[in-house]
Amino acid sequence: MDAELLALRRRLETMPVREREVFERARFRDMDYPTIAAELGMTVKEVERLMARAMRHLLAGGPADIEQPSRHG
Repeated sequence: MDAELLALRRRLETMPVREREVFERARFRDMDYPTIAAELGMTVKEVERLMARAMRHLLAGGPADIEQPSRHG
């Protein structure tokens, strides 16, 4: 297993439970947000918020070779 995949797996394992539940349903089970919300007893807005947090969690400490957009215009 290469280092990037191992790092991604570690970030998934350390993700807060609700974030991971939402992320796994959306990305691995291909569920839409309304279905996830109904299954987990939350609003669609909460699912959106948790997905955004999950994505930030996964991207934190990502590979250095990915170019970040310039904030200077």
